[in-house]
Amino acid sequence: MSSPRSASRKTVKRNGQTFSNKSKANFNRLQNHPSRSSVKSSQTVPHQNYRIILGTHAVNEALLVNKKSIKLAYIQKNMTMSLETKELIQKLNSLNIKIEEKSDQDLMKFSNSHQGVVLFSDLNLEFDYKAAGEKPGSSLIVVVDGVEDAHNLGAIMRTSWLMGVSGLLIPADRAIGLTGTVHKVACGGVEHVPVTQINNFSEPMASLKEAGFWVYGLSHKANKSIYDIQFPEKAVIVLGAEDKGIRVTTERLCDELISIPQLSSNASYNVSVAAALSIAEVKRQWRK
Repeated sequence: MSSPRSASRKTVKRNGQTFSNKSKANFNRLQNHPSRSSVKSSQTVPHQNYRIILGTHAVNEALLVNKKSIKLAYIQKNMTMSLETKELIQKLNSLNIKIEEKSDQDLMKFSNSHQGVVLFSDLNLEFDYKAAGEKPGSSLIVVVDGVEDAHNLGAIMRTSWLMGVSGLLIPADRAIGLTGTVHKVACGGVEHVPVTQINNFSEPMASLKEAGFWVYGLSHKANKSIYDIQFPEKAVIVLGAEDKGIRVTTERLCDELISIPQLSSNASYNVSVAAALSIAEVKRQWRK
C-alpha cells in the first residue's frame, strides 16, 4: 500500500469537502465530464490469486472493512456516471487504489451483471478449523459439499455472515469457488466469513470432532428433523449438492443425519434455503 499523503501537500475545498491537488483534478474531471471516469486505459493483469469482487453491495463492503487489500479496480468505459459511481471513484482515489477503464465486454468476462465495477483483493480469509475449538462459547460451522451454482453459494455466504457462522468448508474441485458472482450474491458476506477449500473432509471433520463439535448432515434419509434435535453449542451443518445431496464419503463423517420437514417427498428445498432454515434453527435454540 502506498505511504500516507504528505501533510505539506496543498489542498483545496470544494462543495464542503477537502481535496488534494490530485483529488481536485479527478473531481473536476468528473464534474465536467459526468459520463467519464478519472481512470487510465492501461493493461494491468491482476494476480491469479486475487479475489474478484463485484456488485454494488460487495464492493462497498470490501472498501469498508478490507480496503487495504484492494490492489486494483476496473471501471466500465463510457458508463453513465451516477452520484454513487462518482463517490466510489473518489473513495478509490483517496485510498490510492489504481483504477483502469475497461469495456463492457472485458467486464463481462467476470460476470454478466458486473454493474460497472470490479475490484481485486489480495486478502483471502482462510478458515482455521484446527483452532475452531479454542473459541469460547457457541460456534457453528457450515460444510457445503459440492454445490456448483454460484448463486446458491453466494446466498449461503450471505446468510452465514448475517447469522454469525464461524466458517465454511467447501471442496477445492468439482464445486463452485469464490467467484465474482458469488461475491455479488453474498452482498459483502465473503469479507466476513472465512472459507477453507479442501477436497477431503476427513481430516477437518476429525479435528472438529476432537474439539467437541457434533456433525449433522442434511439428508432425505434422516429419521429426525432439525426441530427434533437439541443442537450442542459446537455444531457443524453439512449441506449437499443441488441434485445429488451429500456424497456418501461425507455422509459417513456425520454423527447424525437430519432433515427439514416438507409436504412432498418428490420435491426438495433449494440448498441455500435449506442452509438458512437449519442455521436459523440452531441460532434460535442457542438464544433460549
